[in-house]
Amino acid sequence: MSYARVTPRARVGTTGINEEIDLSQGDGIFINPPDRVAAVTIAVHIPAGQTGSYTIETTCNRPETIGADGTGGYWDNVYGENAVLTDSAVIMLANAVTGIRVNCISASSHINVAFCG
Repeated sequence: MSYARVTPRARVGTTGINEEIDLSQGDGIFINPPDRVAAVTIAVHIPAGQTGSYTIETTCNRPETIGADGTGGYWDNVYGENAVLTDSAVIMLANAVTGIRVNCISASSHINVAFCG
C-alpha cells in the first residue's frame, strides 16, 4: 500500500490541524500530529450507498523511523490486530503518538478521511 502524507495546517484562528482527503481502494494517508495539538479526531466516512473497508493505525516510532512515505516503523491497529472497519467512524486519540494512518482496503467509490485537532 502506498501512502500520501499531509502536513498539518492550522484551522482558521487556532493552532490546531484540519486536513481531509478522499481515498480510493489501496490508498492510504498518514499524519505526524504536531506537539502543540493535545488530541486528534479521525473521521472516516463511507458515502451513502457505497461500501468500503479500512483500518486506523498509530505509531510511537520517531518520524525518522516512520520515513517520508509512512511505511517504516511499527504500526498498531487502534481496534486490535486484524480489525477491519466497514462503517463510518469518528474517534479521538490523545496526542501521545507520532503518527496516525488510515488504510483504504476496499471502496466501491472512495472513503473520506479527515484529521482535526
